[in-house]
Amino acid sequence: MLRTGHGADIRMESITKFLARLGFPLHNTRWSWGARSDLGVLLTTWTDDLDESRRFVRVIGWRSQARSPAGLNERLDHLRTLWSGGLAGYAVLATAQDTKAQPRKIQSYDSENVRAIVSLTALPDGSIWAELGENISVKRLKKHAASHRLLSGEGAFPIDRVPSKFFKASSAAYLAKLPAMRQWLIDVARQRGTVTYAEARAPFGLRTLEHRHAMDRIGHECLDAGEPILTSLIVDETMGRCSEGFVKEFRRDDVEERQDCYAFWSPHGDSCAALYSEGSVIAKPASSAGTAPDGVLRERAARFAKVAARPEQAAFRRRVFLAHDGACVVTGCMIPEALDAAHRDGRDWRLGHNSGADGLLLRKDIHALYDVGLVSIDEHGTVTFHPKVEPHYRDYLRKS
Repeated sequence: MLRTGHGADIRMESITKFLARLGFPLHNTRWSWGARSDLGVLLTTWTDDLDESRRFVRVIGWRSQARSPAGLNERLDHLRTLWSGGLAGYAVLATAQDTKAQPRKIQSYDSENVRAIVSLTALPDGSIWAELGENISVKRLKKHAASHRLLSGEGAFPIDRVPSKFFKASSAAYLAKLPAMRQWLIDVARQRGTVTYAEARAPFGLRTLEHRHAMDRIGHECLDAGEPILTSLIVDETMGRCSEGFVKEFRRDDVEERQDCYAFWSPHGDSCAALYSEGSVIAKPASSAGTAPDGVLRERAARFAKVAARPEQAAFRRRVFLAHDGACVVTGCMIPEALDAAHRDGRDWRLGHNSGADGLLLRKDIHALYDVGLVSIDEHGTVTFHPKVEPHYRDYLRKS
C-alpha cells in the first residue's frame, strides 16, 4: 500500500500480477522469485542488495538460505540460464518493508521500469551479482527483449546445486539415496517402463515430502547433464501421467520425455532409431552412419544438449543429435562442438515442432548458410548450394 501526500491510499498491483503482465508469469506464487519465458529471464531483486554504484545487485548470496529448497533450485536454474548468455535478462528492484525480516515482504517496487542485465559475476564468497545496464520502460520491454543479449559468464557456472545445508536436517538423509534412486530409474527406462509415486518411494523408505525433494534434485541434475528427465517415468497410478508439477517445473511434455528416456538409455543400441519418423529423416552420409557405439553416442548427445539456453531447446537438440547419429547431414562432421540443431524450413519450436524429425543436424557453417537460403535440403536428402557458395562446398553436393 502506498500513501500520497494528501493521505489517500493507492493499492499497488501485486508483483505476481505485474510480472505476468510483462510476460513473465511466476511458476509458483508462493516461492518463485523470478520467471523465465520466451522473452528471456526476469529476476526480482532487493534495493538494499545494490552496491554503492548501483551498477551491481546481488542475485544470490547469504540471504538465499531463507528461501525454500524449491525456490533456490528455481533461482539457480534462472541464474544458470543467464550465465550461459545469449538471451535477454532483466531485474525488477523491490524495497522490503523490513530488511531484517525473514521472509521479507515487498513495500514497493519500480512498476515503470526494469533494469537490463548485462552479465553475471561470481565472487569468492559464493555470491553471484548481476551487472545492471539501462532502465527499460515496461512499455518497450518486449521490443527490447527481441534484441538484448547477455554476455556469458566467465568459466563454468559456479554453483552445481543447492547446498544440502538449505534442507531441513530431518529430510537431509534422503540425499545419500539419490545415486541409487537415479540408477533405479535408469533401469526402469531400459525396460521401457513406468512406476507409480508409491512404487518409487517404497524401495528407499522415503516420505512424501522427501520424495518430492528427491525428484526435484534428480530432475534438475538430468537437466544440468543434458539428459532426458528420469522423473518423467514416475506417474500417477490412475492417469498414467506425471503430475502437473512436472510440466510446470521442467516445461516439457512428460510423454515425450519418457520416450526420450527410453531412447537415451536403451541397452540395445536403438537410441537413434526410436526417434525417427517414417519418411522424414535425411539419409546420413555413408561414411559416418553407425560408427558411434550407443554409450558414446549418448554421452556426445548429452554434451551437445547442454549448450541450449531453454529446457525445450535442450530436448530438441538432443533429439536431433540422436536422430542423425551425431553427424551433420551434409558434411558428416561428428564433432559436437561444431554442430547445431536447426529447425527445418516451415517448422517452428513455438508451435511445438520439437521432435527429432523436425530438425536437421548441421555443421555450424552449413547452418548459417541454411538460415539465409544459400543451401537447401529437401525431404528426400537432396542438398543444393547457391551458385555463389557452391565452389567452396562442391564436395558435399548430394542427391537422394
